[in-house]
Amino acid sequence: MKSLVLSPDLQPVLARFWGGHADLDEQRVAPADGVPLLWRELVEDVGVLGLLVEEEHGGQGAGVPELAAAVLEAGRVGWAGPLASVAGVTVRLLARVDPADASGLRRRIAEDGLRVAVAALETSDAADLETCATVSDASGRIAGTKLFVDGAAFAEQLLVVSQGPDGPAVHLVAPDAPGVTVRPVDAVDPARGLAEVVLDGAQGVSVVEEGTGPDRVREALAESWMLGAVLTAADVVGLAARVLDLSVGYARTRTQFGRTIASFQAVKHVLVDMYAELETANSAVEAAVADLAVEAERRHFSASAAKARACDAAMVVVRQGVQVHGGIGFTWEHEVSHHFRRATAARQLYGTPTAHRSRIADLEGI
Repeated sequence: MKSLVLSPDLQPVLARFWGGHADLDEQRVAPADGVPLLWRELVEDVGVLGLLVEEEHGGQGAGVPELAAAVLEAGRVGWAGPLASVAGVTVRLLARVDPADASGLRRRIAEDGLRVAVAALETSDAADLETCATVSDASGRIAGTKLFVDGAAFAEQLLVVSQGPDGPAVHLVAPDAPGVTVRPVDAVDPARGLAEVVLDGAQGVSVVEEGTGPDRVREALAESWMLGAVLTAADVVGLAARVLDLSVGYARTRTQFGRTIASFQAVKHVLVDMYAELETANSAVEAAVADLAVEAERRHFSASAAKARACDAAMVVVRQGVQVHGGIGFTWEHEVSHHFRRATAARQLYGTPTAHRSRIADLEGI
């Protein structure tokens, strides 16, 4: 079945890479060594971690469509590593607050695959960027708690957002430093690497370029979070497309009462509903990716629309996919259940659909 194409040149390459390397059984659980599956190959073989990093800083100098295509194809095979978190959110935040890469972090991400997670959110809706009880003093000592830190369980470094003496601050903190506790969350998608980060007088080093005003830092946080929302939307349309393909294939081969279940009108209607949901999500994601690529004025609206529509559509698709497969679809062993867990987890990241609909209402003055 035809799927969403965000990068005609890169996406087929990525599809072949994932198709030849991904092992679903290994992707169901968190890696024992703390290194996401295929992480080294992503750095050395396809270079996707540096897609948004400028060439002068060791990256590919590509754009949002290319990274979104990589995330979509990863979602299709059920890979849950911190690609969107590191290559998207972290790189975008660093590009805005440290444009010259004085910290060297963007180069290390692109060339060495350094895993850096952004610890910014403190509310249960994963959408409030204004609430920040985490504080830092002039010396870089930080205290507070961060929730829903995407990829923190795998992180080698953390970018902690806090309220400093002069406004919002961003500090680099080692996860194993004194005063830092990273608590992996017992999430529905254990391979995602979600964690809570508790800081109690932890020492950080500012990565914000000297002279950068507080408004610029706030804007950088908003832009990076918004990119995370769009990339997560691309992730779930990838997994939803896979579930639809699996469901159609199963319906065409599963027989009942001497006929394939695909011939039953009730099953046909379910499959068509799944297709319709996915198509609306594809359109929303495609528009958001295009707007972010050129920094269009309506990018905030389209990003929230994509996250809300994609996550809602993905849940419809995976739920119906389970129903089409019957009892086997509920089991841990079947692929559909893996995508169900991933869609459920992604729904909570970078703003719930409800939070994004509220943002759209605010943007439109409703």
